[in-house]
Amino acid sequence: MNRKILIMLIIGVLSTGWVYGQSVRLGARGGFAVPNIIASGDNVLSKGYKSRFAGGGGIFTELDINKQFTVRFGVEYSSQGGKRDGVQGMSTNQMFTDMISRMGTNIPATVAENLLPMAELLPIFYADVKNTAKFEYLMIPLSLQTNLLHADKWKLYVNAGPFFSFLLSAEQISKGKTKLYISADKTTTIYDLIPAAMRQQLESDVPEIAEVLKNGAEFGTSTITGEIRPLNIGVQGNIGASYFLGKNHNIFLETGGNYGFLRLQKDSKNGTNRIGAFTIMFGYAFSIIN
Repeated sequence: MNRKILIMLIIGVLSTGWVYGQSVRLGARGGFAVPNIIASGDNVLSKGYKSRFAGGGGIFTELDINKQFTVRFGVEYSSQGGKRDGVQGMSTNQMFTDMISRMGTNIPATVAENLLPMAELLPIFYADVKNTAKFEYLMIPLSLQTNLLHADKWKLYVNAGPFFSFLLSAEQISKGKTKLYISADKTTTIYDLIPAAMRQQLESDVPEIAEVLKNGAEFGTSTITGEIRPLNIGVQGNIGASYFLGKNHNIFLETGGNYGFLRLQKDSKNGTNRIGAFTIMFGYAFSIIN
């Protein structure tokens, strides 16, 4: 994201109180999240993810409308994603494209011409690895907050509202060495399907690719930012308890979550996932205008 936009958002959070001249607090919160990737449909490229642990947090400003209702506007870092282990579907086209791009001019044109059509015939392969999908966002939440209980130094409240989030980065972190199979039962590899003449050409011209297809690949980290939508919108909310240290200072604990409405992937061929997370946040706020 453009740094100027980020700076403007932060200034907007910090200056809201002076614009309205109401009772206003500034605060920060941080903690951990348990995000997951929710799949819809039966696409093997996108199903089977489980929750992972991540962190998050940011700054906010609160404007009291009256004694019962408050508006909160924030800017936060939000880590999303999920993990899946074991045999799982992957994109053959992406794998071959990555191989060709990494080798650059070292790969003969005839080999590239033969590999990419194979990906069209076999769009999905299976690998036995540990895989974590990690997405980092700048989230802009807007909440309406109402008090459930307010007595002495304690306050119990709930808040909810929409959010907009901007993608900062997206990575697929895979660990393990595995052969590349054509089905989840791991009985036949991609190498088994390659004609003998092409095997000889691969072993002669690009032994690195031949080795991967024959004996397996060591997986690592891939940047997939270009395959993920740059913007998401959704809903978020919390239930919280606040303790007042003094007239103008309070600490709080919130538990809640968020859910994105838009499909994660740009191309539905890669799946139709949505993202969401359970969160637990600790924070501190202080009044700047009473």
